[in-house]
Amino acid sequence: MKGAPVSPLAADLLAWFGGAKRALPWREVRTPYRVLVSEVMLQQTQVATVVPFFRRWMARFPSLQALAAAPLDDVLKAWEGLGYYSRARRLQEAARAALDRHGGLPESYAALLKLPGIGPYTAAAVASLAFGERALAVDGNVKRVAARLFCLPGEVTREAVRARLEPHLPDDAPGDFNEALMELGALVCTARAPQCPRCPVQAHCGAYQQGAVARFPAPKARKRVPHVRRYALVCARDGALWLRQRPIGEMLGGLWGFPLTEEAPPGAQLGAVKHAYTHFRITATPVLVEAPPPGDGRFVRAAELRALPLAKLDHKVLEVWLERNA
Repeated sequence: MKGAPVSPLAADLLAWFGGAKRALPWREVRTPYRVLVSEVMLQQTQVATVVPFFRRWMARFPSLQALAAAPLDDVLKAWEGLGYYSRARRLQEAARAALDRHGGLPESYAALLKLPGIGPYTAAAVASLAFGERALAVDGNVKRVAARLFCLPGEVTREAVRARLEPHLPDDAPGDFNEALMELGALVCTARAPQCPRCPVQAHCGAYQQGAVARFPAPKARKRVPHVRRYALVCARDGALWLRQRPIGEMLGGLWGFPLTEEAPPGAQLGAVKHAYTHFRITATPVLVEAPPPGDGRFVRAAELRALPLAKLDHKVLEVWLERNA
C-alpha cells in the first residue's frame, strides 16, 4: 500500500540524493549486519577513514555469527587505529545478544534499541535502512541541517529535530531520506563553508532565506582540554615486554598496553610521546624499569605482540623503545 504523499522538501532532497550519493562499500550489498557495522564505525569518524576498516572488518567477520564467536582480542585488533574502542566491544555485545534473543538482528526500532550498546541513532538507522521502518535517524549532520532548515535556536536537541523532520519522513523510503540528510550534511550543508548555492533544499531553508546560515546551529562554548602527564613503565626481559590488558570498565578497556603511573619511577627515561583523546591530551614518558610493576600483566614476545590490540599511545611508546634497541 502506498504511503502518504511525499513533502516538497523530501522530494527535492531524494531527487538530489539519487544522483549525488557516494559509492560506498556498505551500499554495494545492503544487509542488516553490514548496515549495523557501518553505522557504528561512522559514529565520530570520517567516511574516508572508515572505508578501509569496513572492508577489512567484513573480510575478517563476514557475519553476525562470526563476530559473536570471535575472541575479544581479535575484535579489538581489527578495530585498531579506528579509535573509540568501546564501539567495537559494544558491537560484539549487540551481536551476541541479537543471536541469543532473536536468532539475528531484530527488525524493529524498539527491539534494536534494547540491544546492549545500541542507541536511538543506530537503532533508527538500522531499522530504516535495513528493514524499511519509518524511523528518523538523528546524528550530528542531521542536527546541523535541521538547525538551518528550521532556524532552531540554542542547543539543537534530538526531540526538536524529530518534531520538525518527522512530518517529512516518507513512508515508502525512510532509509533513503535518512541517508540523504546525512549525505547533505557531509557534502553540502557542512559545518564550515556550507555550499548553499548548490543545496537541493535551498528553497526550504529558513536560515538561507534570512541570510543567517552562519548563525545556525548556535556555536558551542569551547571547553578547556586538560593535559595530563604520565610515565609508561617499560620492562623488557629476553626480548619480551611486560604488558597489561586494561579492564573492560576502564578507558580503552580490553586493549593491551604499558602500565602508566603518575609518579616517575627509578630508571632511564626515553623520549616522551604525546597523544590527543577527545576529552584530554596526554604526554607519556617511557621509563625503563628492572622489574614488572605490581598487578596483572605478563611478558609478551614480539611475534605475539603483533597480534594483540594496542592503543595508539602504546604503539608510540613501543616505537620509542624499538628505536632505542635498533
